[in-house]
Amino acid sequence: MKKNRAARPITEKSLFHWAFRGNIKLQLILLVVIVLIVFARVLPLEMQKRIINDAIALKNLDGLLLYAVIYIVALTAASGLKLAINYLQSLIGERAMTAMRKELYQHILTLPLNFFRTTQPGMVVSSLMTELSAAGTFAGMAFAVPVTNILTLVAFTAYLLWLNMELALVTLVMYPIIVLVIPTLQKKANQANKKRVDISRSASSQIAESISGIHEIQVHGAYQQESHKFDRLAERLMKVRIRWSVFRFGIKTANNYFTGL
Repeated sequence: MKKNRAARPITEKSLFHWAFRGNIKLQLILLVVIVLIVFARVLPLEMQKRIINDAIALKNLDGLLLYAVIYIVALTAASGLKLAINYLQSLIGERAMTAMRKELYQHILTLPLNFFRTTQPGMVVSSLMTELSAAGTFAGMAFAVPVTNILTLVAFTAYLLWLNMELALVTLVMYPIIVLVIPTLQKKANQANKKRVDISRSASSQIAESISGIHEIQVHGAYQQESHKFDRLAERLMKVRIRWSVFRFGIKTANNYFTGL
């Protein structure tokens, strides 16, 4: 079984494989930090309630100072833990991206000669150095982001249920809508991003082909033909990038809207 896993080609490995490969300890540390930050986010809400209902309403100065100190400490801890989460995500992402680059480079060296005859070197370099950056960023966030969102949802739901069950139930009614809207937008954004990458590769290949064959272009006066080819690719890339940006901003807007609710 282990030999089969080791022999599995890089093209069949998911990004989650890279997120956890060699990063189990870091992911466990990240989980502990996430639990702490969720607690640090809920605690200020309780302190705000107590400051108003207990300290100010009852004119309890000692209680006011105590709750204010706890509130400030909780906010400071949450900020520090957020920084720790970002550092761990970056560390995991960079380790995953480095591992991907090493294995992908080894895979490229074993490809048949026909691949190198039909593929522009610039596309290979771009795929190995530039496009893997997004994959590394995803690998760093693949575990932290969903776990943070789930634990935050559970913690705030439990807190709302403890405060007011009716209010909590009304709030929870919105989450089925979120479950339907956000994944749909994310799927559209992923599709647009895939098209963006494909068209960017085609445009890079066109540029490399034109530069490598510039002598023939100038000899035969094929300036217009080459320009038309690149113009079409540039127009397609512009439209796809606009669509991709709309979906990305739509996801952020929807997240902010539902968070505000």
